[in-house]
Amino acid sequence: MYILLMVFFFPFLNLIGMCVEYGDCLYLNSLILRQATLEHLLVMDNSSGTPQLTTDLSASTDPAGSLNTIINAWMNGGLGKFASSGVMPVQTINVDLTEGTPRCKYVHLDLNVECKPFLNIPFFLRIPGLNAPMMFKFHSRGVIENVPS
Repeated sequence: MYILLMVFFFPFLNLIGMCVEYGDCLYLNSLILRQATLEHLLVMDNSSGTPQLTTDLSASTDPAGSLNTIINAWMNGGLGKFASSGVMPVQTINVDLTEGTPRCKYVHLDLNVECKPFLNIPFFLRIPGLNAPMMFKFHSRGVIENVPS
């Protein structure tokens, strides 16, 4: 009975827990992507004669920026406390000005979240998701709202 519990039941509970944690992290990814599409990431630079679009990624790089505020609220809320291992999720955004049309630009989001397993099962090997933290990596893209013209 001990072997049945240790080999099947508790790892299955960890699998269910990791699935819920993945859903929590996917929800965080969608929150950050939605906020990134609403931010004023593109500004019109008129200083060099001809107006050109330039990127302003302060919403992502500033510790008090709106994207990091969402991450902090998620970490302190119920979903983040359940899913996270205490390590701050790392997000980076990028805007490729050559992609899309002049009126349709895209923001790219990379999010890395480390999650701890629901139960720590003693095995002789460190297996991510079973007895070691697992890294979830999300890559997403969204259309930037209100592109300056």
